[in-house]
Amino acid sequence: MEGQRAKLAIQDPPYNLVAFETRSIRDYVEWARSWVTTSVASLDADSSLYVWLGADQRDHFQPLPDFMLLMREFPLQARSYITVRNQRGYGTQRNWMAVRQELLYYIRGNPAFNVEAEYTDIPKTLRGYYKEVGGQLTENLERSKRDTIRAGNVWIDIQQVFYRLEENVSGCYAQKPLKSVDRIIRASSDPRDLIIDFFSHSGTTLLAAEIAGRCCYTADIDPIFCEIAIRRLEHFRASARTGWQNGHAFEKELHRTALSPHPDTDADRPTQASLI
Repeated sequence: MEGQRAKLAIQDPPYNLVAFETRSIRDYVEWARSWVTTSVASLDADSSLYVWLGADQRDHFQPLPDFMLLMREFPLQARSYITVRNQRGYGTQRNWMAVRQELLYYIRGNPAFNVEAEYTDIPKTLRGYYKEVGGQLTENLERSKRDTIRAGNVWIDIQQVFYRLEENVSGCYAQKPLKSVDRIIRASSDPRDLIIDFFSHSGTTLLAAEIAGRCCYTADIDPIFCEIAIRRLEHFRASARTGWQNGHAFEKELHRTALSPHPDTDADRPTQASLI
């Protein structure tokens, strides 16, 4: 980073699944300690850290509780525990359907918080909370600065990513909605600020930073996801499209491979491209 410090970190680590193998909670916490330490070392004296995390109701809500205890070790102040409600979840007839994602918000020093970014498109409908202002009895809608509600710490206006949305990136099953990351960026950073993301995956933070006029350094341990993030940004710059909907980042390569004659077959034999 050449001496630069980030004003905002958005981290979306794996929720204790590593190549189809689950780590012990002790190993997971030790691994988390390493990337949180690097995150904190990369942050400005006045900065924000957001962490997406899971809470498995089938396993004592891990890794969320032990991760929250871990965070007490760092020079950060807990600011909010945000719930993002999914439109779909995994259901059961013998328990409440799981439709939430957890988002933890921490700060260091006195960072920016732009409250305008918190307002949603949901109109205010409930009246009440009367109090006297200037000798007149007023209710909350009369005193409001906006006619829409703030998102608060329960976000119900975020559309879960699925294959019919333009922003969808096939194969990125932990993809976060662009709207959610855009909200974080606009609330907790200013134009031209530096943002870091150590778990790039589908490249949503990188793309949201580009759209919002911020600088972003991102990485991923998997070179495939690194390539996807690069291609998604290039795709947006070339077409203004935020993803491939039900397509994917490697369509051209697949098409060329499908059209290339197999060495054991006739070169003139017709071929057909397909995606499985």
